[in-house]
Amino acid sequence: MNQQDDLHHLTIYTAQHSPLLTEDLLVYVKQALKNLPARFPGLKILHQAVHPDRVEMTLDFQRLDEDVLRVVQSFKSEVKNLAKNKKFPGDSLWQWNYDDK
Repeated sequence: MNQQDDLHHLTIYTAQHSPLLTEDLLVYVKQALKNLPARFPGLKILHQAVHPDRVEMTLDFQRLDEDVLRVVQSFKSEVKNLAKNKKFPGDSLWQWNYDDK
């Protein structure tokens, strides 16, 4: 695998591209991003940007033998669980799929 294959430019959208990632949810997203390298030792976050309707990140998997889908699911799950613990009213927070360029 070459170095270029190890970089993943991901975009994860909220359900129906709704502008949900503000206020408390923004805090949960930032916390989950901060926790990703601890959950997946060797993972590097090279870039991250949080918009009201999506999260964009560039991840370096060079030192990580893990599936991209698993990392994305872990991130989504952590944000959803934090929101659920704080009584966030919505059931669907994320779209099922994500963009990986």
